[in-house]
Amino acid sequence: MKVSDNNKNDETVMISSVSDQLDKTVMKSGINNDETVIVKAETDTLTSKPAGKLTIGSILQHRFVLKEILGSGGMGTVYRATDLRRQEAKDHQPDVAIKVLNDEFRDDPELFIALQRETKKSQLLAHPNIVTVYDFDRDGKNVFMVMELLEGQSLSKFIKEQCSGGMPFKKAWYSMKGLFLALAYAHRKNIIHSDFKPGNVMITDEGSVKVLDFGIACAAVNSEMYPADTVFNARDLGALTPAYASLEMLQGKPPSPADDVYALACVCYEILAGKHPYGRLSAEKALELNLEVPIIQGLDRRQRLAINDALALKSERRIATVDAFLAKIEPKSIWPKILGGFAIITLLALASGYYYVFNELDVVDNKTFELSPEQQLAVNDFLELAQIHFEVGYLTAPSGSNALWAYRQVLSIDPYNQQAQKGLKKIALITEQQATELFEAGKYVASLAKLEEGLEAVPKDQELLELKSHILSSGLTD
Repeated sequence: MKVSDNNKNDETVMISSVSDQLDKTVMKSGINNDETVIVKAETDTLTSKPAGKLTIGSILQHRFVLKEILGSGGMGTVYRATDLRRQEAKDHQPDVAIKVLNDEFRDDPELFIALQRETKKSQLLAHPNIVTVYDFDRDGKNVFMVMELLEGQSLSKFIKEQCSGGMPFKKAWYSMKGLFLALAYAHRKNIIHSDFKPGNVMITDEGSVKVLDFGIACAAVNSEMYPADTVFNARDLGALTPAYASLEMLQGKPPSPADDVYALACVCYEILAGKHPYGRLSAEKALELNLEVPIIQGLDRRQRLAINDALALKSERRIATVDAFLAKIEPKSIWPKILGGFAIITLLALASGYYYVFNELDVVDNKTFELSPEQQLAVNDFLELAQIHFEVGYLTAPSGSNALWAYRQVLSIDPYNQQAQKGLKKIALITEQQATELFEAGKYVASLAKLEEGLEAVPKDQELLELKSHILSSGLTD
């Protein structure tokens, strides 16, 4: 068996044989390349022409002006486009990504259904670590999907350039956990990705991770929520990526969350070790050769066991769900130890909690606020994300990817959420301590800047306001 060594595992092709395409998405149809990258990326390697008669400058539905090609392949061409409605509304980001079904496939009923299903399923996935899909439409013969435009690079490129020798777990964990949260969320929606790999993950310029291309996502078997979605299942086309496909996928068995567990474990291993756990061999070949996963140096015993269990070739030995995998590999939080010293303060705060918290945060009263199941899931996801940001020290920065932002998202859904309110107060407490240390070190300007960060979380925090007033009145920053 010939194994490709060019490491282009973010490419997507459709060929008639899977034997020598272990790290590429394979659709057993005898069709040519299918590479789709929804990102403003390096375009010097993109040679495909736009689908049909569309050219740069064409307008779809009198609304979307095509500006440049971002990616192209056997199923579709992805353009950067300006949304004239957003532009008219003076949106700060009027550009979107548009995936147009290629000329030779737009009249194929199965492939048309595949794109329609991709859109419908993706629209169910409202999560900060999953690319946002806005709409599915047709303009004449041109069928297209409108998506969030991402600025950044693929995880495959990041691994090649930044993780060739592996990345320490502590440094990699923030991005890795975003992948766990994205797939776990999709599974709760009864959707299995089925083609998860580094090429289907983007790292944005802000440092967040986004999972892309649920184009061959499979509705889980016996779906009760969306039975109509099971009329067509893109996995019936035989689409998969051998290097990241579970043994069960290669054997044609029904989709399972454990398929994504295997692919996720392969991706995590690549980030931590800089290489694929089985040398990019398929699970079938690895089983045939009785391969064992090389030990990653620097991991503790608990983390090594979690990786090994998730990489088990046979499903009966593999961790069954992403949530279970997360529970096994996630580092123990240090916050209980750090906050242990504040136990007495916490007890006192609880005694007068409602008055204190609501007075500080301008919340009038603690009404009963009924959330829909969808809203509650979103709240839980944002609270999880906030905890991740805390653990890596992202309290108020970087922009759009920090604990303060996540807690604000929670309160925009549930204004009375006490966990988010307490999280904001915790940010204020930590920044007040940091500002005090800077002040005592004579770094007054830096101390003032840190105080402003804390006041973003709790504008009426008395300790922050008093220290700020003291610095400004004393002229220490002049």
